[in-house]
Amino acid sequence: MAKKVITWSMKKMVWMIMQILQNKFDCVIIIEGNRGLGKSTLAIHLARAVAREFKKLGQDKYKFNWRNSFIYTKKETKRFLHKWDASGIADEMINVTFNRDFYDEGQKDIIKMLNMNRDHRNLFIACVPQFQTLDNQIKNLCKLRLTVVRRGLVVIQTPNRTIYVKDKWDQATNEKIEREWIKKGIRNPHYTRLTTFRGLMKFPALTEKQEELYQNTKDGKRNLIAQEEMGIDEQEEESDPYKEMIEMLKEGKVKNGTFVNGFAMANGIKPDSFQSGLRTKLKDQGLNHKLSDYYWEKTAQKKESGTL
Repeated sequence: MAKKVITWSMKKMVWMIMQILQNKFDCVIIIEGNRGLGKSTLAIHLARAVAREFKKLGQDKYKFNWRNSFIYTKKETKRFLHKWDASGIADEMINVTFNRDFYDEGQKDIIKMLNMNRDHRNLFIACVPQFQTLDNQIKNLCKLRLTVVRRGLVVIQTPNRTIYVKDKWDQATNEKIEREWIKKGIRNPHYTRLTTFRGLMKFPALTEKQEELYQNTKDGKRNLIAQEEMGIDEQEEESDPYKEMIEMLKEGKVKNGTFVNGFAMANGIKPDSFQSGLRTKLKDQGLNHKLSDYYWEKTAQKKESGTL
């Protein structure tokens, strides 16, 4: 017997996303589908709606910005993953984390940061042609898989709760089911047969103004891809990551070593080298060069135990 088709509203979807974020975890959403079906449109609706709902709660989080919320390069992705309480749309994630060069250094850093910074409470929405082509580590971090089957209609899937089975997305079983549809020439399949199916949801098109803003953003951002791949950096403000981190350490803004390592990778520096450089610079300034003494997490633990 087929499952009952559950129709979701955008409000219900946004509520679910907010629950994940408020439980102090990142929410990684993968939106898949053929070109032109509205993957980016859905991503924009979700990001804007989440920002509005948090604003209603009086929380200045997850702001949506046409320029800053879109991510198109590895460098932008690493910078985003180091943020806290932010939303980002990897509009063409094929350029970031799932091509034949997946295991270059930049992409390995992205995998590490996704795993390491899972408590940063970020909303990360990635648009891809096919979920299947993603690296398994990305799939395992995904909380929601949204498959746009036709313009304005999305199939909602979530991973199964398993103990021994490694593939929470049950790809082998679901692929077999889909092959049956293809073999029989079924054009309107019963998606309820998929073991990861959770419901269907409709979503509207962007307004004319929103579409114009999106196209302008995409055109501008795509130039960054060519620049990065050709090794041509944009002209950016000169910044010294060592100086920035030392200031944060002094001001008690650093939680622990994981934060320091994430900051290093976001700036394209190996964590061990970065920590070594920090210690040297602190020592040169005549300051305590034991990094852990600056971490507010450690200070808080000492206060609780009465040793501070």
